[in-house]
Amino acid sequence: MPTEWKTPLADAQPNSTANAEIRRLQIGCWIALIANAGARAWFTRYELAPDSMSYLDIARAVASGHLGAAIHAYWSPGYPLLISAFFWAFRPNAYWEFPLVHLVNVVIFAATLACFQLFWREALQWHRRYAGVRDAEIPEGAFWALGYAVFGIATLNIITVGLVTPDLLVSAFCCLAGWSALLLRRVPSFSRSVLLGAVLALAYYAKAPFFPMGIAFILCACLWRPVSLRTMLLVGTALVTFLLVCAPFITALSLVKGRLTFGDSARVNQAFYINGVQFFRHWQGGPPGSGVPVHPTRKLNDFPEIYEFAADNMGTYPPWFDPTYWNAGITPHLRLKWQAVVFVRNLALEFQIILESGAELICVLIILALLRSYPTRWIEGLGQLWFIWAPGVIALAMFALVHVEPRFLGGWLILLSAGAVCTCLLPTDTGTRRAVWCISAAALITAASALILQASREAVGVDHAAGRSSEDVSIAVGLLSNGLHPGDHVALIGDGTGAYWAHLAGLRIVAEIPAGSASRPGLPALDFWESGSELQQKALRILGQTGARAVIVRTHHSVVDAVPSIIPARWRGIDGTGAYIYFFPANR
Repeated sequence: MPTEWKTPLADAQPNSTANAEIRRLQIGCWIALIANAGARAWFTRYELAPDSMSYLDIARAVASGHLGAAIHAYWSPGYPLLISAFFWAFRPNAYWEFPLVHLVNVVIFAATLACFQLFWREALQWHRRYAGVRDAEIPEGAFWALGYAVFGIATLNIITVGLVTPDLLVSAFCCLAGWSALLLRRVPSFSRSVLLGAVLALAYYAKAPFFPMGIAFILCACLWRPVSLRTMLLVGTALVTFLLVCAPFITALSLVKGRLTFGDSARVNQAFYINGVQFFRHWQGGPPGSGVPVHPTRKLNDFPEIYEFAADNMGTYPPWFDPTYWNAGITPHLRLKWQAVVFVRNLALEFQIILESGAELICVLIILALLRSYPTRWIEGLGQLWFIWAPGVIALAMFALVHVEPRFLGGWLILLSAGAVCTCLLPTDTGTRRAVWCISAAALITAASALILQASREAVGVDHAAGRSSEDVSIAVGLLSNGLHPGDHVALIGDGTGAYWAHLAGLRIVAEIPAGSASRPGLPALDFWESGSELQQKALRILGQTGARAVIVRTHHSVVDAVPSIIPARWRGIDGTGAYIYFFPANR
């Protein structure tokens, strides 16, 4: 037992059974949260993100028996393996594949809620131990109300079930890792050390950043004063278990890459966001000092820009299926001045995300901290309970070094909130405890209102309107009805990361004239349409020489001028959609 808990405070024991009122609160929150998640998954059932198609390609390959597709240096295997199990069991057609994936997200959400229940119960134990005196602790019902409010905002509004990415799964492992770390610290044993190491290793399979974070969790769980031989053995047991369970994937990945690696996403992102390398697709070299491409996409034309990238076993859209392959040769390097600028900007962005999503919860935490007789003791409490919130702070700092998106933060904010709530102690008078009950209930009601408001916006199409449209399905069916077949090669004018119709139809994009976007300079697609008939025919001949049977273009809200207002005569429209197809006569 750590010496900081060898005090009368450690003698306080929690009640063995929650009362009926708390059970009703928990059951009601479970029902409401899962219902909200289910409804919003349905409202956004056709919504995907740029990363989604790569995960779905991997899942489809694994479901078809190609397990090697999961050995990937950029996309972690846990999420697509889980999806592949549902693909194998249900064999969805084009109409039901995306809704099925969103059902998987609801299942993951329910599992995340169960993991949160374990973590928050363990956090309650530490809060009681820290409070020592029963009347100084936050009432149990209020503690749970705050927890469900935090959980709902973090998972349903910051991450959302509409995103087909592994971030909800990461949140589940954040809670599970937090629970196993606090359990090991409260009751140290070698079996709990093994449990922590195994949980962290499984979390690494969900997303690669858990590899460095695994070390942070182990240190938070096992290090206390004084450091003893048993402490070192507990650290060693957890670390060895963690590395042993991670070893099969790291070994396979290192053999594929020809060097030791646990994942290359950090290297590639460092080059993109810090070193100024052209984002993600069609890197042809530069800027100076960033390396030389080993096997880049092949640039076939300068105006309009045309790139070819046919490759075996590279999914629907090869440049985004494996960015580490097409960007091999990148040499990330440290630029201290720019790194500091990016770090500060990303910290400000994280603070903005937290304020925009959970300002009311921050106000509640501030009120609870100010209720203490000596508010400065709240800071002391953060020092004593550092091991609860430290993993969250480390993770946020790690993301801020390179790149931040709201979906990265959800699970880690739950850990941060737990640390803040656990350090709040109350005056022992009855009036204060009743006020805390009211404040916590207000926080829960406010969070529920925010969740319902967001669900209603998605229901009427104000937000995530694309998630209600089955146009990708219609395009896929239309292309197959017009003579294309699964496995055919096609070219694209537009954004390949949004070509979900190609995934549904089983087509392989082998060349493109890229659309303009915020991540790349120029407007090649617009250049094509404005270039005149002679240059257009030249560009189409070049695309035809790539082996593509046809070229497809589609209007899309996220790209710039992918389709003109008037389509030339030889282009055939796909009924009921904004897509058009041009067949190459020699390849039909």
